[in-house]
Amino acid sequence: MIKRVEVNYRGIFQKNLGKYIGSDIVMIASRMGKVAFSNGRYSDSPERNGIPCKYFAFVSPDLSEEELEAECGAKMDIDEADVSLVVDDSMVKGVEPWGWHGVRAINEKVREKGGLVVITRKDHNDLLKFVARKPFTYRLATLEGDASLSGMWVFKDDLTRERCLGAIAAVDPGIISIGAVEEYLLDKTKEKYRADAAREAYDATLRNTKMVSQQEGIDWPYKIPELPKWHEFEEGGVVVPAVPRAFEIGPRGQARNEMFKRGTSKTQRPVVRFDLCIKCTLCWLDCPDGCFDPTDDGLYDIHYEYCTGCHKCAAVCPETECIVMVDELQFEDNSSPWEHHKRDPEGYIKWAEEKKGNQRVHYSHVTGEGMEFQEATTVPANLEGKPKRRAKVK
Repeated sequence: MIKRVEVNYRGIFQKNLGKYIGSDIVMIASRMGKVAFSNGRYSDSPERNGIPCKYFAFVSPDLSEEELEAECGAKMDIDEADVSLVVDDSMVKGVEPWGWHGVRAINEKVREKGGLVVITRKDHNDLLKFVARKPFTYRLATLEGDASLSGMWVFKDDLTRERCLGAIAAVDPGIISIGAVEEYLLDKTKEKYRADAAREAYDATLRNTKMVSQQEGIDWPYKIPELPKWHEFEEGGVVVPAVPRAFEIGPRGQARNEMFKRGTSKTQRPVVRFDLCIKCTLCWLDCPDGCFDPTDDGLYDIHYEYCTGCHKCAAVCPETECIVMVDELQFEDNSSPWEHHKRDPEGYIKWAEEKKGNQRVHYSHVTGEGMEFQEATTVPANLEGKPKRRAKVK
């Protein structure tokens, strides 16, 4: 018998967290007399900032080390997961974890009666608005917390690691038991509060586990591309067509690779108050992914399928409240905000302010320290076309 765990994490920013959880599972299972090993879908490269990636852990009570590695070690993916752990809840909208091979459902690998564990402050129904419907029942467990995002290659020691181990033990004790988790953490760290954090997460996960029926979830909206066989390429399989590029400027006109959509990278997306825009062009100039599209009225639309949520546009915008980063799970589609604004300016402002809420996210200049929240500044609507000052572009 083989138990399989997948840890869904964000490339670079959560790599060490994912790796440590995988290795901890191996060490704990070994202490329980089982055989286990862990590996990652991507190693040091080619992870990209924020892109969904995976670590795996495999545990068996009856196979030898050689048999387990022969069965699981040669594959770059798993066929099914007994537990799928999601350390950033915005990944429930879908993941692109394998060289742009389609946006996949976060629960794609979860087997019948298996468990999907999400670190989140959302409830089950909020998450199921984005999770694909399965043809069988499975368990959805939530563990209250925020995404443990750090700077590049920085591990943020905020007990997320320990809490995830407790959650896995709660969902499937056949992988690791909570007693073994506590003993391991005490022996390794000599710090009782770490074992206590795992036990508290274990108890919380048991309280917040829901059986998801076949009727719950959504029909998956993304088409999974079919990779061509070698002989299906042009010229007998030796020619790969070039990526089409366009350089015109205008609505939806950008010099970007239209096949390279990285929208699954973002945990937050920019919301624009077009009535406050002074047309300084900084968002369009500074966006590293070319997701701002010039419009015929001098504004800048956003193509969210290309947006990675890097915060650059919000950082360079000189106008207060013009561009604000908002939790990605507040949005159920990638429709054009500019078209909404043109169709109903007053309704759009009301919608944007509701999405933005009354708190703003800021990141410390020191990497690894996480997010800070500040109270928002209310800016009245400017729908009468009153002239605004021009930004000073340095």
